[in-house]
Amino acid sequence: MITFSILIVDDEPEIRSGLKALLKDQGYDVEIAKDGQEALSLFKENSFALVLSDIMMPNMTGIDLTRQVKSENPDTIVILFTGYSSVENAVEAIKSGADEYLLKPINNDEVLSVVARSYERQELKINNEMLRQEILRRKTVQIIGKSQGIKKVNKEIRQVAQSDIPVLIIGETGTGKELVARSIHDQGPRRNQPFVAINCAAIPSDLLESELFGHERGAFSGAVARKYGLFEVANKGTILLDEIGEMSAKLQPKILRAIESKQFRRLGAQKEISSDFRVISSTNQNLLTMIDEGKFREDLYYRLSPFIIDVPALRRRKSDIPLLVDYFSVKKGRQDPVNESESEFIKVLQNYNWPGNVRELQNTLERVFLLAGKQIPCIDHLSPEMQDIKSQLDGETKTVSDRLSLAQIERDYILKIYRELGGNKTHVAKALEISLRSLYNKLEKYGIQK
Repeated sequence: MITFSILIVDDEPEIRSGLKALLKDQGYDVEIAKDGQEALSLFKENSFALVLSDIMMPNMTGIDLTRQVKSENPDTIVILFTGYSSVENAVEAIKSGADEYLLKPINNDEVLSVVARSYERQELKINNEMLRQEILRRKTVQIIGKSQGIKKVNKEIRQVAQSDIPVLIIGETGTGKELVARSIHDQGPRRNQPFVAINCAAIPSDLLESELFGHERGAFSGAVARKYGLFEVANKGTILLDEIGEMSAKLQPKILRAIESKQFRRLGAQKEISSDFRVISSTNQNLLTMIDEGKFREDLYYRLSPFIIDVPALRRRKSDIPLLVDYFSVKKGRQDPVNESESEFIKVLQNYNWPGNVRELQNTLERVFLLAGKQIPCIDHLSPEMQDIKSQLDGETKTVSDRLSLAQIERDYILKIYRELGGNKTHVAKALEISLRSLYNKLEKYGIQK
């Protein structure tokens, strides 16, 4: 819910206190003032979204107050109360800048209705401004790398961007799946329309439904006004359902229907809403395995995945590490990008398996740049775990008699990957480029699980 503060201005104490109690019960932030002068003082101290004011007050009329409020902040909504139902008063109120007027005696239902409409206007205006700023500040997305894996991803982005079919982006956490989704949007015909992303893993199921579909006032406890859902906000643009595998089984059929028909209902509404959005989804899970386990709907999977892009893990494109280091160095505003691909610093980074992928590399470089200050980054600025890699590289110069057997080398390497990836066998097998069955056999052979 957006912050929506209301200022009530009336010289009658009963009206002030009554309206304050009424609106606070609906969850709004409310302040009161007994006349125009006090109202202006409060207005200069606080940012009020809505002013409810009587017209006939001593010292300053509501019409004069409206003119000053609008000169201070044209976006503030002003609604005036009048005890006179004359056309002249209504015309003068509107000319002064008032957005609406209500007749006295005050009807509570009319007040709640006009405040709810004002809230909706404010929310829609804020959402539109946020989307406008997002479009203005967004630059062409860069997917850094020249490896075969990244070349393939960029080619697939170009192929699918001009169409409107759903895209499923798969890859481990931290590989840059949202970056790929943004690139698809930016290279397509919807580039000047909203790009809306939501992480399905970060929001509880009940709240996720409200975020996606929106809700009407009174749909549930705390729903004090209408809320526009992200499917509606993404009209003419693109919506990214990030970590779609985390979506609850209860919500999946509703999402399927919305994607198929491009129609849905806000919670608590009877009327269908149509929205022209493109859907992109992403996951770090194996959805086919989840289908077999009954955790993900097969029909939803096939609706989401007519085109699949597999973003490679960083350990599968280590040749891109020097370019990524340079990119993050320049982005940080450093004058000394680390671009020597043969340096020991780069070699150490390339001999680490990066279970957290590009996101982990970025966080590592943040630490390195902080410790290095104005110096050129070196191995001493890396974590002790990565500094150990240097010792391992130096140990490769041992004589033949000192070298381990091939079996011991294989065991040590599998154990190293197993630890780095937290024992996730699917990821370990992918990193080793072997099948899960072969991995289980090797784990048993070398006693690694024990």
